[in-house]
Amino acid sequence: MLSIILLSLISSVILYRQIANLQIAPVRTELVSFINEYEYELMRSTMAFSDAYNHHNDTKEYTEFNTWFNMLLSRYQGLERIEKQHSAIFNRLNLRLLKSNLQQIKLLVSRSDIHQTANLQKVKQLFHQLVIETHQFQKQWVFQNESLVLAKQNKTLSSYQNSVVLIFVTFVIGIIMVLYLFSNNKKLLILRRTLEQRVDSRTKELKDSNSHLISEVQERKKTELELMQSQLAAEQAHKKIQYQANFDPLTQLANRTLFLERFKQASVRADRNNTFVALLFLDLDRFKHINDTLGHSIGDKLLQEASSRIQIVLRASDTAARFGGDEFAIVLSDIEELKTVDLIVSRILKSLACPFRLCGNDAFVSASIGITVYPTDGADTETLLRKADSAMYKAKDAGRNNYQFFTQQMDIEANERRLLEAALYKAVEAQEFSLHYQPIIKSKGDGIAGVEALIRWKDETRGYIPPAEFIPLAEEIGLILPIGEWVLKEACSTAAKWVENISEPFIVSVNVSSRQFQKCNMAEQIANILDETGLAAKHLMLEMTEGLLMGDDQQILTQLQEIREMGISLAIDDFGTGYSSLSYLKKYPITTLKIDRSFIQDIDIDSDDDELIKGILSMAKSLNVSVVAEGVETVRQAEFLLENDCLLIQGFHYSKPMPAIEFSQYLQQGTSQAGSEFKFSRERDCA
Repeated sequence: MLSIILLSLISSVILYRQIANLQIAPVRTELVSFINEYEYELMRSTMAFSDAYNHHNDTKEYTEFNTWFNMLLSRYQGLERIEKQHSAIFNRLNLRLLKSNLQQIKLLVSRSDIHQTANLQKVKQLFHQLVIETHQFQKQWVFQNESLVLAKQNKTLSSYQNSVVLIFVTFVIGIIMVLYLFSNNKKLLILRRTLEQRVDSRTKELKDSNSHLISEVQERKKTELELMQSQLAAEQAHKKIQYQANFDPLTQLANRTLFLERFKQASVRADRNNTFVALLFLDLDRFKHINDTLGHSIGDKLLQEASSRIQIVLRASDTAARFGGDEFAIVLSDIEELKTVDLIVSRILKSLACPFRLCGNDAFVSASIGITVYPTDGADTETLLRKADSAMYKAKDAGRNNYQFFTQQMDIEANERRLLEAALYKAVEAQEFSLHYQPIIKSKGDGIAGVEALIRWKDETRGYIPPAEFIPLAEEIGLILPIGEWVLKEACSTAAKWVENISEPFIVSVNVSSRQFQKCNMAEQIANILDETGLAAKHLMLEMTEGLLMGDDQQILTQLQEIREMGISLAIDDFGTGYSSLSYLKKYPITTLKIDRSFIQDIDIDSDDDELIKGILSMAKSLNVSVVAEGVETVRQAEFLLENDCLLIQGFHYSKPMPAIEFSQYLQQGTSQAGSEFKFSRERDCA
């Protein structure tokens, strides 16, 4: 078979070479056509010249000559290009003569005396030379071309005959090979069938073995994957449990467990390096108000932002933890000087005092921080945290947004506070409170306009405890709600008995806390108490501090409006000591201002206080609001207020607070000397 293929290849190469040699023919045919067209254009140009210049003034003949002559010039340029490619063919054609004759003809034709016989003869002679030269070249070239073609055809025929013989020989050999293969075909078929059977059998064995192997591999991969997933899940669960055991899920800060561990590590380093460890207890001021007014989700975002700000301020060696709610604890390790603690804590306060932008709401909080130092203030975390907590409350008492280092006096005060808190819970349960009543006097009528109910607490061991000591604590721990409700019921119940025997207007004034408005529906609670006690709404006045109004809370405004619509008077207690503002006097339905006793005590002592009192009286008159002067203790103070038309006075100069029984007797004496009317309303002009 290899010999057959080789012979076929040889014959094919021979035929290809012969056919390649024949490719010259088209080129030569193309040249012949070009020369014939040149000879034709030369003859037409010669004839057109004779026609044009034998018939004078025949424009058409001139135009035809010019056309054919220009074509002849173009054809000559083509001959020059072909001559460069086929110089062997054009070596017998005198192109210089052609070019010279054409240029002379062009020059003579362009002359004005072309019609002279000599010039015409000259042109005809030049055309005749061109015709003769071209004819001789064509005869020689055509003969030569025919010879070449004939030689090539003979050579090609000979090669073709040889190729045919070679192909025939190849064909014969192929027939022999086919016969040989056919004779051995049966053996090959049997051998092939046997081989295929063996291959099929072996392939089946390998396929079965491979399937089993694949199944085992897949099963092993599945088992390994399940094992890896189980191991990964176990690791993730372990990390999650470990994280939850050490970090706060909301703020990502350390929790109490990790905090104690970090403090232990820091205390060991402090003992080794003779340094200190500062333990900070931080509480966010006003967080509860934000949480209640803006919602718990906003509160959570505020805690997260506050935690982030604390972390940014701290050093890498420090640890911040969240103990719950808005309480944080911080370990400042490796402290060599306490001024380092001052610097870090000041940065924390400054960072937290910046506004918090939370879901389109601006929230403002500050922080109160208590600080203890290891080992100066204690050797264990429990002691240090307790003392830091005491220092934190001292910071709150100092006006919030500040920090306090622990002192022994704080420990004493904290212990007293804990005892007071326990006693206060007991007092609420045992109802150890009572009310004393201080009359409000009409300065120009010597009559009693009303009374202020003041709470008193007599403890079994301590005796009487001033309201200034236990009321703030009650507000802080939430006991102000049951205490405040009890005060309202008791005062209204007692006043209801008094007004039955009084023909003149009489008002009982009761102090209420801002926490009561925040936690209760005061309008509903007061309405229920009035129904229960039988006291008319016009006989009740509620006293509140300016801080309640500064929150700009729509809920509180709504409650105050509902209360005022019931006919109850509303007074601002301790006016002038807080955030006195004309804006909230116009916004809220206030009927009465109570000038704080601190201004009354300085009458004739501090001229600024005298002018301030006059200003308050003048402003109240402009706003049609009543005024009560509290804390009047001297004749001069009463005279000053009377001179400036302050109609309502309250203080020890007239009467101290007294129990209900004593006030009933005082009231009977006062009604016999009743004077002009007194009303706590916007309809009364009062200065």
